[in-house]
Amino acid sequence: MNKLTLIGTPIGNLEDITIRSIKAIFSFDIILAEDTRNYIKLRNLLSERFPEIIKTLNLDLEHRPQLISYRDQNHKSVIERISTLLETNFKIGFMSDAGMPSISDPGFKLVAEVIERGFEIEVLPGPTAIDSALVASGLPIDKFSFLGFLPREAGKIKKLVESYSGTIAFYESPFRVIKSLEVIKKFMPEAQVAACNDLTKKFEKVIRGDISEVIAELGKTKVIGEWVVVIN
Repeated sequence: MNKLTLIGTPIGNLEDITIRSIKAIFSFDIILAEDTRNYIKLRNLLSERFPEIIKTLNLDLEHRPQLISYRDQNHKSVIERISTLLETNFKIGFMSDAGMPSISDPGFKLVAEVIERGFEIEVLPGPTAIDSALVASGLPIDKFSFLGFLPREAGKIKKLVESYSGTIAFYESPFRVIKSLEVIKKFMPEAQVAACNDLTKKFEKVIRGDISEVIAELGKTKVIGEWVVVIN
């Protein structure tokens, strides 16, 4: 049965790419991408950094897949085209800008409808910021809840966070990470926190401590890039 392949890609360190993902990137007939420019950039970087691996895998550096831009916002306008392509014998893959599709990235709507229409889904696993942050946090993660991006309103943050017990993790923008922690501090003043940034990259940063200590340290830090916050 024809299938759609979800391609996991690195979240920062290019060496985290898997052999299966390299094969897909360089051999598939059609690539759906959150941003086709990022597919091209990733392909070019892989060609430059790992030419011997690509050669060993007998992949054709001159092969160019058909590229289709896919985001949640244009789902309705492209799903029929994607369904028609899935009825062919083409190898078709989907990749988000970084990490695993559907994990706070586009992909859920696409996967759900592809399954509903009777096609198979194949997943090529790759890194995600959430699992790296959980492991690096040093907090109990035998059970945890992932909340995605928090709402903006303080009342909604409180209601959401208080509805879960144990360890929670969420993504936050550089513009809101301190504000969100300050909201949580008001009703969880004893919480232990790990705030993680630039995971897998050269300047990876993990700030650990009680919530007041982490807020204070963030206040001394140039807060850039997306953060993953783990709280127990």
